[in-house]
Amino acid sequence: MANEFLTEPALRTTDKAGREGFPVLRLTIAFHPDLDRIGQWTDLCLWDPERPDRLPGEYALGRYSPEFADGKPIADAHVSRLAVLLRPRKPKQPAGKPSLRLEADSTADVRIGPNGHSAFIADHDALVRGIPIRLAHSVVLVMRWLPDNVVAQPSLREQFAALLPGASAETARLWRDIALVAPTALPILLLGHSGVGKEWVAKAIHASSERAQQPMVSLNLAAIPSDLAAAELFGSTAGAYTGAVERLGAFREAHGGTLFLDEIADAPVAVQVQLLRALEQGEVQVLGGLVKRVDVRIIAATDQPTGTEQGFRAALRHRLSGFSLSISALRNRPEDIAPQALAMLGSQVPLSDRVDPRRSGECPEVAAHWARFFFDAVSRDWTGNSRELRHAITMVALGHNAPAPLAQRTSSSPADAVSTAISDEHLERVHRAQEYEVSATAAVLGLSRPALYRRLQAHPRCVLAEDLSDAEVRDAMVEAGSLKKAASILRVSQHALRPRLRRLGLA
Repeated sequence: MANEFLTEPALRTTDKAGREGFPVLRLTIAFHPDLDRIGQWTDLCLWDPERPDRLPGEYALGRYSPEFADGKPIADAHVSRLAVLLRPRKPKQPAGKPSLRLEADSTADVRIGPNGHSAFIADHDALVRGIPIRLAHSVVLVMRWLPDNVVAQPSLREQFAALLPGASAETARLWRDIALVAPTALPILLLGHSGVGKEWVAKAIHASSERAQQPMVSLNLAAIPSDLAAAELFGSTAGAYTGAVERLGAFREAHGGTLFLDEIADAPVAVQVQLLRALEQGEVQVLGGLVKRVDVRIIAATDQPTGTEQGFRAALRHRLSGFSLSISALRNRPEDIAPQALAMLGSQVPLSDRVDPRRSGECPEVAAHWARFFFDAVSRDWTGNSRELRHAITMVALGHNAPAPLAQRTSSSPADAVSTAISDEHLERVHRAQEYEVSATAAVLGLSRPALYRRLQAHPRCVLAEDLSDAEVRDAMVEAGSLKKAASILRVSQHALRPRLRRLGLA
């Protein structure tokens, strides 16, 4: 009886270890000579985002640590025992977010960040995008800050990985949602940029539904002339219009199964009215013929807005979106790049024997060939998503030793065009986070060093070490007493300030 007077802890105050919804810093193997290791992950909870003032000490990555979800460390003989040190850094402002300094050990062969530096300061935005890390010639990791620690259940991975390969939290969430909605009769609306694989998601839904043994018919509404859309969808009789022939139409072809309507936002308004009737009443009007009953589950997809201002009927939108699934752009889930690319090899992409990734364990040159590609790929923009990945992987699979340089995620525009698109506030914030190191700031912003120098020279609050007077340098050194503090006061890098201090006899 006494227990009824005890207050149970609220959900948010219970132990969050392993609980979905708790933000984590996830480290995923993006490439490994043992291809079975690709996609293995571990969560590095270096700080509690609810208590950013409490930061632990440094954390080491190397051949034998950390241990990944399969119970194994990196375990590659070419990787140093101590390769990278991670040092959490307190935010500059009370309400700010911690950042992370990644620094290669002086004896290790390591590349960090989009431009492959040996040291990199990752602010929160960079961690959300994902930081590529290449260890030796053979192993690529991606480190990313996730808002919650979604992990794919082994049963879902086994069920969906063949059709929808991936290792990201976003794909794990997609698998879970498909497993939830596929057994129902709900119509589904798939949302996502062109090339993200909406048709493959539709196939996975159909294959997991009670209609899996029945046909799945796909129709791209953007590829059909508007005057033929009704006939393609609902069928026609011979002579119904000039040149008309007897045809079933997509709805009757898919009877008992699934109809996938791609580019639904491009459906003509007149066809939208007929679609609504088919969805609400289970009937289609055959051109020149009778009304026919149909039993079809609809999966629609679009990369365009479906608002009334775009000419899309609200009633149809509501009827189609019994359940909506959003598919993230590939650049937002870099952990999926290698699983997708390797799944394409041999099936969608021809493969040269001399660069077969299955030889990576026995041939260091092959491992280096693929590790170089996947290290660069993590930072690519992938505006064409999986479709663009297929084109890129084709070139690598054919054995090109010098693939075309990959466009960085920030932009594929010329450096000066990118530079002008960056606000003064954002430039200043990133430059401060990188401790005013020009190379590191350029890497984060995706700028060339000359382009960044031009922006810094024109910036109202940023300065370069060479612009400081000797008096300013002396005063700062007297006030600070150390190189690090003087650099912080002057808002320049320690690397750039050191030669000035030597010349003035202050160091």
